[in-house]
Amino acid sequence: MKFDWIKIFRRYFQIFQSLSLPMVLVLFFVIWGFISYFVYLIEFRIDGSNIKSFEDGLWWGVVTFLTVGYGDRFPITTLGRLLGVVLMFSGVFVISLLTARISSVFFEAALKKRRGLVTTDLLKDHFVICGWTDDMEQLILHILDFNKHLDSSQVVVIANVDIASRESILAHPRLHDIGFIVGEYYTEAQLWRAAPAKARKVLILADRTPGPSGQIPTPVEIDARTIMTAMSLSSISRGTMVAAEILDPKMAQYLKIAGVSEIIYSREYSRLLIGNASGGTGVVNILYDLLDPSTPSKISTIPLSSELTGKPYIEVKQQMEKNTPHLLVVGILENYGNQQLIKENALRRAQQTPDIHQLVNNLQAIREIKCNSPLFNPDSNYIISEGSLIIGIENRPKGDRHVAELSPV
Repeated sequence: MKFDWIKIFRRYFQIFQSLSLPMVLVLFFVIWGFISYFVYLIEFRIDGSNIKSFEDGLWWGVVTFLTVGYGDRFPITTLGRLLGVVLMFSGVFVISLLTARISSVFFEAALKKRRGLVTTDLLKDHFVICGWTDDMEQLILHILDFNKHLDSSQVVVIANVDIASRESILAHPRLHDIGFIVGEYYTEAQLWRAAPAKARKVLILADRTPGPSGQIPTPVEIDARTIMTAMSLSSISRGTMVAAEILDPKMAQYLKIAGVSEIIYSREYSRLLIGNASGGTGVVNILYDLLDPSTPSKISTIPLSSELTGKPYIEVKQQMEKNTPHLLVVGILENYGNQQLIKENALRRAQQTPDIHQLVNNLQAIREIKCNSPLFNPDSNYIISEGSLIIGIENRPKGDRHVAELSPV
């Protein structure tokens, strides 16, 4: 019977090539362990051999298997040397498989990211952006500028965009780790893939991206998608902070029902800024400087320590400005956080009174709660309530300033 050794070799090579990474590791340990043990059994009784224990055999085996070749341990018998040759060739073969498997894992991860596939299990404390905008790159950069604890690997974008647009974002040196989920951001299936329940915050954009037919959606359609997204998030991520951009302020009531923490009235803001600019008061430049990451000053919200809760505003203001150099306290932000959780906690506290009249008043007060409500320059004796943040203007360190590509005229 004639053997075709080339075909046999190719067949075994295909079998080994199909092995998974865990199986390659198992193969590594099996070959190393067995050959090292047999060489030890052959060598330890031979005069002049320096492999006298199983530990010596294991050391010689791993050095030979990895083709390092220190030479401090080596077989002197013919059979031992033949097994050494087998171990060397096995090492070259298995290490090649191992290297290929490890490379394929990284390549597959990079390929998934390019295709818009995100590993949901690895997402935690991340930032989710739903939708797309023409200046997406600048928007993400500003998000990173204003969130110093956030890096690009913690940003996930859900949008139905082509690969060229995604590649353009990933080509930026600060954004190469951005995660993409390709699909309609307002569908619950796509939202689940971004693990919003484990996210730090979700931002819903007023997406003006044309549909498959090339037609640009109307403002009503854009706002409807935003509301659909917010409604879905309210059921799958109740405790997550959600900010949503809306075009028509009349639609904001639906976002409030969905528990959106912050509503961004983009068109309304533009009208207000233009109106202020027409008066020549300089308010537009003031606001720009406070929001632009390249300017020396910034407006921000600062957490309060538990000792300052329940104290008068003037006392809190003096204490904060004393403890924080270059800080000017200008007001407070009341009922900060997720709207649903705030009202649930308030309801829990309201039900603790045995007085029916007081209970009715407490429940009425809950309905009137305004979440993330700013109060500028309150009365000196105004008591700071639980769940409030300080609104302050502070200096931005020079290292945190970023050169703006566009400057106000």
